[in-house]
Amino acid sequence: MSCAKPIGYYVEPADRPLLFHVLDVGEGLMVLLVFPDETTMLCDCNVTNDNEDQVLRYLAIHVPTRLDPETERERRWIDVFVNSHRDQDHIRGLKRVSEVFPIRSVWDSGQTGANTQNPDYQYYMRLRRSLTEKYGSTASRVPVPGFSPVASFGGALIYCLNSREDFLAKNGMIRLEEARSQHTNAIVLSIRYADRSILLTADSDWRAWRERIVPNFEKSALLRSNVLVASHHGSRSFFTDEQNGPIDPEENPCTTYIDSIDHIAPSITLISCGLHREAHHPNEEALAIYREKTANEQVYTTNDKGTVAGFIGSDGQWTVAPSRCAPRSAAGQCDFEIACTKTANGSSASALSGSWFEVGCEVLFSIRGTGGILDPASSVSVWWEVSNGGHFGDHEHQEIYYKGKDGTEGMLQFRRTVSFH
Repeated sequence: MSCAKPIGYYVEPADRPLLFHVLDVGEGLMVLLVFPDETTMLCDCNVTNDNEDQVLRYLAIHVPTRLDPETERERRWIDVFVNSHRDQDHIRGLKRVSEVFPIRSVWDSGQTGANTQNPDYQYYMRLRRSLTEKYGSTASRVPVPGFSPVASFGGALIYCLNSREDFLAKNGMIRLEEARSQHTNAIVLSIRYADRSILLTADSDWRAWRERIVPNFEKSALLRSNVLVASHHGSRSFFTDEQNGPIDPEENPCTTYIDSIDHIAPSITLISCGLHREAHHPNEEALAIYREKTANEQVYTTNDKGTVAGFIGSDGQWTVAPSRCAPRSAAGQCDFEIACTKTANGSSASALSGSWFEVGCEVLFSIRGTGGILDPASSVSVWWEVSNGGHFGDHEHQEIYYKGKDGTEGMLQFRRTVSFH
C-alpha cells in the first residue's frame, strides 16, 4: 500500500491504516476509501468535463495497484462502488472512472432516481446489470440497515444506518413506513476501525434521521463519529425541510430535527461543495450549527481546502489534512523546501516535517528556495497553510488554518509554540 503524502507524513503501510479521501469535485460527492487489506471503495461519483483530468490523476495515485486474480497482472480496480442515491451529482462521470478503474460490485440505495433518461443514470443501471451477469447476484446489492456490519475489510467494520430497505429492529421486528424521497432513502454508512469512526451521510435528510436513524441506533454506539462527512453539501435539508424559512424547531416543529448532530458529536466535519454563489452551499445557518456542534469548531469545506485526506491507524491514531499539504516539484522548474527548527529546554535542533513535537516546545519553519524562486523576494507572495494532527488524548485537535497577517517573522517564516501533542 502506498501512503502518499500528506498522509505519508503520519503513517506507514505497516501501521495497516484505513485511508480516506473526500475529493474536491465541486457541487457533488466523491469519497475514496482504501481499507487496511487494500480493498478499495468509492462512494458516489461526480466527474465533470472540468475536473476529469484532476480526479483521474488523483485516483491513479491513491487507488492501490494489486495483483488481479482475474488477469494475474498488476492493475488498479475498485472493489465496491457505493451509490448513496441516484441523483446526477452522485453518479456523474462514472463511466469514465470505471473505464480506468474497473468496478467489481455496486451497493445501491434501492430507490429509483428522478431523471431516468439521463445518460449517466442509464450507464449506472447497465453497469449494475452487467456486474450481476458477470459476478452473480452479490455484485449488486442494497445494504440493509441493522446492528450487524454489512461488510468487513481488513478489520474495519461497515454498518448501514439507512437505505430504502426496511430496518428490522430486534425489539419486535418494527417495519418502518416507506418514504418516497431520494434523500430520505439514501444510504448512510458508519465505518469503524480501531475504536474510531467515519460517518458518510450522503444527502440524507432530517426525516431520515428523526424517523429512522436516531430512533433505531441512538442506544447503540454507531452514531457517534470522529469524522463526519456532512449531508447534502452542507445544505439545510439535514436539519429542516428546505421549504421552511430559518432552521427553527419552534417555528417548524414537525419538519425540523437538529438532535441528530448531538448524537453524532463529530470531532471534525468535512463538507463537499462547490462555489457558494452557485448553489449557496454550505447553508450559513447549517454551517453555524455544524461549527457549534463539532469539536473545536473544526468544519472544513472542499471548496476552501481542496481534497481532504485522512487515515485511521491500527492503534487508533488518526489525522485529517488537505491533500495539497505536500511537496510538489517539476523537473526544470524553481522549487523550495520548508526547513524546521525545534527549540525545547533552551536547546535548538532541526526537525523534519511530520515529526512529533512535545507540548511547550517552539517550532520555527522557514522557506528555502532554489532556482531563483524567491529572487527577488519583494515580488513573491507567500501564504502559510498549516495542518496539525493531534495524537493521544489530544486526538480531537485536527487544526487546519492559515498564518495570520499579524505574524512578526516575515513572510518566509512561521513560528508557533506547541500547545497539544
